[in-house]
Amino acid sequence: MINIAILSAKGGTGKTTLSVALAHQYALANPNREIVLIDADNQGNVAISLNLKSENTLGSYLYKASDTLDLIQYGKDYSFYVVESGRLHLYEAEKQMYKAPSPETYFRDYLLKEFDSRSLLIWDLPPTLSIINDNVLSIADYIIIPTHTDYLSLTGIANLMSYLDFFRTKHKVKAKVLGIAITMHRETVIQNRVNRDSLMAAFPDLMFQTAIPLSTAIASAAQNHQTPLETQDIRARGCYVSLVKEIHQRMLNTQEIHG
Repeated sequence: MINIAILSAKGGTGKTTLSVALAHQYALANPNREIVLIDADNQGNVAISLNLKSENTLGSYLYKASDTLDLIQYGKDYSFYVVESGRLHLYEAEKQMYKAPSPETYFRDYLLKEFDSRSLLIWDLPPTLSIINDNVLSIADYIIIPTHTDYLSLTGIANLMSYLDFFRTKHKVKAKVLGIAITMHRETVIQNRVNRDSLMAAFPDLMFQTAIPLSTAIASAAQNHQTPLETQDIRARGCYVSLVKEIHQRMLNTQEIHG
């Protein structure tokens, strides 16, 4: 089992869109492997974007309102599954998790058994410090950080990297940062280019070379209940495919991939 956490220090960075694109591309490339996108953000944007609904959500399972977990298949031709967040149930479950003997290992202790040991799990995390994020970081093999090229996003990246260093040291977990992905980039805006160059200078070994351009088609994909790989914008679609290939190559380069 491989766990990939999509983590951002602030909202609106294209986190969910990247999560969906990553899961869809992996499912297309691995038809015989279970690819599961888990919406761990109580906003529930994954299911809203893809127009999926279920009763046995992550929130209801963790809240013990159900004793099973629904894996909703997206598309019939490939093994791309979604676990809906449960929204309010997840919010209530998070408060309940604090009462457990070991709140930060709750997922490892009670949730991972619901998935096939050969699965690739992609976690769309909330843009905040929380017990949900701590649980996923405790089991994550890899972390991907999406960001815009605006000033506040740059500040958020520095804070997030400091937090991750602290978390890994404290809990002795791997949670390797695979890289930082620039999303919704406006190459024609000078300040965006300057900020991109600042990121490249600050994190030269972490920046992915592929930047996702700002695209109306990608921005409206959720409204049309499509993944980024199903939009009409060939350039933006190609950028997501290129970014996923970079992500996979870095996973291979770590020599920690589990199959």
